[in-house]
Amino acid sequence: MAVTDIDASTHHFLTQLSSQADELRKGVETARRERDEAAARLADLEKRLADSMAALRALQVYTGETPGATAGDREADTANGPNGTHALSIEEAILRVLRANSGLTPLEIAQRVDALGVKSSASSVRARLSKLVKQRTLRRDGKSRYSLAVAGSEATQNP
Repeated sequence: MAVTDIDASTHHFLTQLSSQADELRKGVETARRERDEAAARLADLEKRLADSMAALRALQVYTGETPGATAGDREADTANGPNGTHALSIEEAILRVLRANSGLTPLEIAQRVDALGVKSSASSVRARLSKLVKQRTLRRDGKSRYSLAVAGSEATQNP
């Protein structure tokens, strides 16, 4: 009779162990699913943050509103910004140039962008100018001279 008790006890233990393994497997699957969903949410939030920060920087350059800068500081800003913390992108440099001088040709804009310390080819500047015109941030006249759009708020719109 002792052998039967051991078999029953072993069988009961195996049943409990199997049940526990099934619960752990379900828990692992749930955790993996939650991890994947969290990773997707994180990636989406990071992309939205990057888009918002780019729009914010562009609008700050467009309006001349640089955080923590006085009016005199804004005029003296270099490519690294007032606190040396942010290098201007090509688009930000273009907006800064056109905020100060309207009606410039692509070559003039490229030269002034270069003078701000933003190294880029003339073709890169032309490509950014086309992009900003499509976004309605800039206007191009019949003589291929560029200026800021009147409203300028279109720069924050998502395509």
